[in-house]
Amino acid sequence: MIRADPPAAHFGLGIVVVASVSVGYFSTPVAGALIAGAFTALFIAALAVMFLRGIRGADAWRRAYLLAFGWANWI
Repeated sequence: MIRADPPAAHFGLGIVVVASVSVGYFSTPVAGALIAGAFTALFIAALAVMFLRGIRGADAWRRAYLLAFGWANWI
């Protein structure tokens, strides 16, 4: 079974922040904002799905966070 844990999700969020800032600095600020916006949209979509499934509160936030940023576990 493939699982994500909070430390890996924190690392994934850090990677997204560093990538957004780096791309924004070396390319254009719009490109950096697009990267950050894409991951923000992924998080909000995952949170909306959790609410639609009936999962509420901190558990919904945790699950959406792990889905959006937990991929860093496999880097």
